[in-house]
Amino acid sequence: MVSTIEPRLKESTHLGLTFGVMQTIGRRLDYPRVWQHHMLAKGIIPKQLKKALQDADIVLSDLPYCPPIPGPWREKPWYLISHNLEHRLLEQGSGRQRRFANWMRNIEGAAPRTYTDILACAEEDRAFFRAHDTRSQLKLPIVRCGVDPKLYAFSPEMRPQIRAKLGLRDKDWVLVFSGSGFAPNVEAFREIEEFCGAEAEFLAQSRVYILIVGSVSSEAFRRGGLIVTGPVPEVLPYFAASDAGLNLVTRGSGSNVKLFEYLAARLPVISTVFGVRGTELTPLVDYLPCSRDNLKEVIQHFVGSDRVSWRAHAEGVWSRHKNSCDIQNLVDDAISQLPAFGD
Repeated sequence: MVSTIEPRLKESTHLGLTFGVMQTIGRRLDYPRVWQHHMLAKGIIPKQLKKALQDADIVLSDLPYCPPIPGPWREKPWYLISHNLEHRLLEQGSGRQRRFANWMRNIEGAAPRTYTDILACAEEDRAFFRAHDTRSQLKLPIVRCGVDPKLYAFSPEMRPQIRAKLGLRDKDWVLVFSGSGFAPNVEAFREIEEFCGAEAEFLAQSRVYILIVGSVSSEAFRRGGLIVTGPVPEVLPYFAASDAGLNLVTRGSGSNVKLFEYLAARLPVISTVFGVRGTELTPLVDYLPCSRDNLKEVIQHFVGSDRVSWRAHAEGVWSRHKNSCDIQNLVDDAISQLPAFGD
């Protein structure tokens, strides 16, 4: 199947029966894509992929589960896009996933000798690959989990419309947490649930609501100061209805896309220090640092100021950091460091 994403960018998807069955079984059994790495490393690939490799000038492997494939195309520039350190995620996963953490660490440790270069998403990831670059020849440019700022602009009418839909009034304060069903997001969601239950009286008196958006919860419900939407077609309307972006994540690897979305939507950020990894944000200057233990005090501080001041603060943060959040700028800067893209 071939679909056009935008002019000059097409996506071709062809798993074939073998790949499709193995992927389904692997997901059902909670196994990482070790099977995929082994098959690709042996050159067992669909015909369409072989043709694409023959026609390509440059090859990008998305994640280390997609190693360079043996064949005449192996001499072409071959880059790894590292979304995060996969072995760190496996270390934090289920017992079945943890069995493969050392295997993946060896795969990622060998990556600097395997690929022409590597595009990392955070300083921590780049430091790992740099430590394993025995040739000291890699550029290791960073492409943070930026966003397209144009997608996070909303009309003034959107805020009152969504607030009315959610049964919220102008004086109500809304903190939004967006996320998928990724384990660190689910754990943060559970922490927020517990907080809302324990601090129900405080939230009611302060007119504060915490809005959970996305597949981090499979169902929608409302309980006191907690509003959960479940999966939604888009998050922008809920950002428009909110007064701040909240991130209570305390583990994972790489960086959280939600932080860049909050910034692009001009939302003040309340986050754990761990949650802003991979960004250039400075605590107390660019965001309010928090933890589960002091979240109540941080929220009290936030609602103690007026919305106009916080919006001006968010605009200032965006002005200072937009170049490190705009995905187009990040990609342009990264590929300018890689000679093959300039040929």
